[in-house]
Amino acid sequence: MVDAEVVRETYLHYRQLLDDSWMGVAICWTVVLPHDGSAMSLTETADRVSEAGRYEVHKTDTFEHEETFLYLSDSAPWAMLVECSDRYVALFEYNGFRGVYPPVLPRLSSGGRAYSAYWNVNAVNSIGFAADGEMVLSFNALYAEEAMGLPGWARWPQVQAVLPYFDWEKGENCWAAALTAIELATGVRLSEGWTSEAPYFLMGR
Repeated sequence: MVDAEVVRETYLHYRQLLDDSWMGVAICWTVVLPHDGSAMSLTETADRVSEAGRYEVHKTDTFEHEETFLYLSDSAPWAMLVECSDRYVALFEYNGFRGVYPPVLPRLSSGGRAYSAYWNVNAVNSIGFAADGEMVLSFNALYAEEAMGLPGWARWPQVQAVLPYFDWEKGENCWAAALTAIELATGVRLSEGWTSEAPYFLMGR
């Protein structure tokens, strides 16, 4: 059972975040939780994202300005900020979508669970959940109610709890609802400060 007050507080955090920053325009946020509680290394993460091993790793503290990754993201085949903690891996893409779709999201979930949400300025979007190398649930946030009949729906109780907040026709923010479902499932929060604190930047080549 997901506490309704926790859901509401989490949703309001993301609604304010997206209303007040550039993140509301076009991002992809992915969180990976290994079953054994030991997060993947940066190298393993990069290999799963790239598959072919064609990538570069940069430390973000070498950037002259924090927003440098915004420009680099536009110039690479794919690019993402990365945090590998003791418990999880978090991936952030500016105007990118590599993390949310097969085969990357299922590959990231091998030996664990992976959740992702993506949208762009044209409202093209996808919300995904994969586990143990298989895509469990993927749906369009603008039509979240249609996901209720999908086979994987029952395996993501947190997204069920957030369903009313996907109702953009009633003035809710479905992107904030998607991020809320990910935080409730993982315990990992996205903030505007996170983008300046993430230690690594991966770029495809």
